[in-house]
Amino acid sequence: MASHLQTNPFDLRRAAADGIVLGFPLLLVDAVRRTHPVGMNQVLALPDDCSVIAPGLSDDDDLIVRASAWIDLSEGPMLLALPDLSGRYWSVSLFDAWGQRIGRVDPRTHQRGLDLVLVGPDWRGEAPEDAVARRSPTTLVWAVVRIAALGTNDLETTRGLARKLALGPAQPAGARLRPLSGQVDPPLQPALDALTSLSPHRLFHHLARLLARHPPSGDLDLDALARIGVAPGKAFHLPDDAALREALALGAADGFARVIHDRDPADGAVWRAAPTLSTPASALLASLGAAAPEDVQQWLCDSDSEGRPLIGSEPYVIRFASGATPPVDGFWTLGLAVRAASGALRAGPRHIDSREALVVEPDGGLVLRIDHQPPDPPGNWLPAPPGRLRLQLKLYWPKAAALAGGWRPPAPERIGGSRRSSTIHPENRESPL
Repeated sequence: MASHLQTNPFDLRRAAADGIVLGFPLLLVDAVRRTHPVGMNQVLALPDDCSVIAPGLSDDDDLIVRASAWIDLSEGPMLLALPDLSGRYWSVSLFDAWGQRIGRVDPRTHQRGLDLVLVGPDWRGEAPEDAVARRSPTTLVWAVVRIAALGTNDLETTRGLARKLALGPAQPAGARLRPLSGQVDPPLQPALDALTSLSPHRLFHHLARLLARHPPSGDLDLDALARIGVAPGKAFHLPDDAALREALALGAADGFARVIHDRDPADGAVWRAAPTLSTPASALLASLGAAAPEDVQQWLCDSDSEGRPLIGSEPYVIRFASGATPPVDGFWTLGLAVRAASGALRAGPRHIDSREALVVEPDGGLVLRIDHQPPDPPGNWLPAPPGRLRLQLKLYWPKAAALAGGWRPPAPERIGGSRRSSTIHPENRESPL
């Protein structure tokens, strides 16, 4: 540890906070890996509620079947085989040990199954014929596969297709692949909580080991870590002085706070496509495990067309003109984003789904109703609980117009008079999102 830091608790605390922000992606990915209790190179089904596993897994609706595989490329290329999914929406998301996305595979060009070969940073050779190859900058890869059921009655069939996912060595050709072999149970403690509860000694010692196993690619500056004595593969030692040990603990807490509390704007924004976050660590905390925007584009809305917060006791409509519904090659859903017990945003239990028989207006437009009470006559209704609302519009396989910003959802319009009483009753109190 540098001599100046050995005697200056203030600088040591600041350097420890910077080091946590720097190493957070590597630490979080490892914490998520530890929520999978079995070994590497196995495909496992994910539970219905994944909010305690990884933040990006929390916003899928009940018709999405998911599978997970942690893949070790240190012994050579691995092959992930997907069956013919009969035209269903699907996606595969690939993350390296730092939580960075690896080259996306476009599902729309692989409708009859896919052999995906994953290779490590130092591998040289040719992928098997008719396979799609992707290189990872680390020898660890996390693969998340999503398959959308066509409806409630199709869920069991879709789960059966997911059980045909298989993983194994890519060489020699024809090597036996292992099909889906179990399910991940929700961990007792969210991955983030498990990470933040580590003592500074265990935290920085573990980070040093991970840095040796998965060196950063590119020009990532590790100076903040070096200044507190964290070096790849080297044992980390706490300082003898109690004030310096306290400074390390406070610095670690500061670093986690900088990442966790760098959230997307909560109010006053009509339909935003992605959170605006200041650090890669914060962005990873919001998206690790999520599908790529090209596979699922998510829009969030907290206010109506006049900038007022959305309240469940008020009726709203969203009007799509004829030909201006969400541009997708798959489907779209409108629902409510709610906070899970882990703090992650997840999809609510009810939503409007474009795969359903929606009521179309005489002029060809589409009107969606968000209301605490069922509309009369019944129509495209999203039930809303009392209190503050956050709408979530998701586009599965969005078209270029949505991805390039040429299309935006119309703002919710409040209709009729306000239903709110001059006295705020408990059921109408604003609830935090």
